[in-house]
Amino acid sequence: MELWEKFKNHEIVQKVVNFFNKFTNVKPVLEFLQSPKSIQKSISILLRVFAVIFGIGLFIVWIASWRYINNFRFFGGLGYLVWQLAFLYAGIMITKILYQRFAGIVDLPESEYIITPIIAMMIVTFGEIFFIFMAIMSVPAMLAVWLAGASLTVGSGSIGAFLSMMSFVNPGNLFLAGIFVLILSWVVGFLTLVFARLLTETTLALVSIAKDASILRTQFAEKKK
Repeated sequence: MELWEKFKNHEIVQKVVNFFNKFTNVKPVLEFLQSPKSIQKSISILLRVFAVIFGIGLFIVWIASWRYINNFRFFGGLGYLVWQLAFLYAGIMITKILYQRFAGIVDLPESEYIITPIIAMMIVTFGEIFFIFMAIMSVPAMLAVWLAGASLTVGSGSIGAFLSMMSFVNPGNLFLAGIFVLILSWVVGFLTLVFARLLTETTLALVSIAKDASILRTQFAEKKK
């Protein structure tokens, strides 16, 4: 034992131990992982990167969709031009909303539940941007149906994908088809928003129930003592 104590307390051994302790110090890492704000900031950064990538993806779709304008005649091309300009505006709007909402994650109040409020915010945010997109694109979609008519197909770029559900569109029913597209865009967008808020409220309600149950268990345990 004496020999071991001398070896352990030797100057060189102490320097080696201090060196390894210095470069293998896990305390800051553990403190970072246990800090709600650190986790919120990390998730916020990742989601903001996602928002930027999402916006770039929409911009690429917008650029790629321009080639389909040659598939239409003058008035059809005019309707497609309005659609493209509105698509760019809507893309900028929803990307900005995503970025700002995800940046606001760091301002969420600290609590024992870190991830659940973030998930709730994401659900309602995606519902909101879908509603905003459908609302912005509803009028351009209606104009495109009126002006382009039966020449709109699934292969007509982004508007073709948007109107793929409107297979009934034909030259004899263009006016009603356009009105239907306008109304349906708002209805689908609003129902999606309502469903997103329902999911958000359900998630937060379950967390609240779990929290209340935890408090009751704690109080019951204290009474038994």
